[in-house]
Amino acid sequence: MPHTNGKPSSPPAPADRLPDPEGPVAMIRRRSVRADFFKAYRKARQWHCAPLLSCAVAVRFAFFGDSGRFASHGGWRVSRIRRDGF
Repeated sequence: MPHTNGKPSSPPAPADRLPDPEGPVAMIRRRSVRADFFKAYRKARQWHCAPLLSCAVAVRFAFFGDSGRFASHGGWRVSRIRRDGF
């Protein structure tokens, strides 16, 4: 068994017990991105946007916190969904 600094090294941990390299913060953020996506998608669909446009708006909002400007309300209005706190 190799030694480091005069102490024997411990055996590697089993694969099921390895710590998450991203940590708990990344897990929370991952859930938040998913929640943000569905929040923006539902909002865009409520504003009478097409499903494909609503999906694009939701992706932009989930990753960047701002959907950018898009046509809504049957094309009669230009809207934007933003996340507060930036």
